[in-house]
Amino acid sequence: MYTSGRWLCRDELQQDARYKMIDFDALCRKVVETCPGARSIASYEKKEGGFNRVFIFKTDNGKHIVARLPFMLAGPPRLTAASEVATIRYCKLKRQKDLI
Repeated sequence: MYTSGRWLCRDELQQDARYKMIDFDALCRKVVETCPGARSIASYEKKEGGFNRVFIFKTDNGKHIVARLPFMLAGPPRLTAASEVATIRYCKLKRQKDLI
């Protein structure tokens, strides 16, 4: 059980499982490279969920880019990403059908 930034059982083990070392500067460079017309990051926001760490970047040209970094305990990255892609495709298809 998780509460107020700490786990009630095996806190250190739970935190170690979710620790992810990232090169934030490299991530920022990749975001700028990925976004046509962007030259820099104007701002960013970090979110944490049960199985992911998410950064929402805003570039100097007003575009928003989301970078999702899964925790290892979420499962194999190719399966978790495939599941999310399938969900996004389903939502887009459903939205298109609703508009018809």
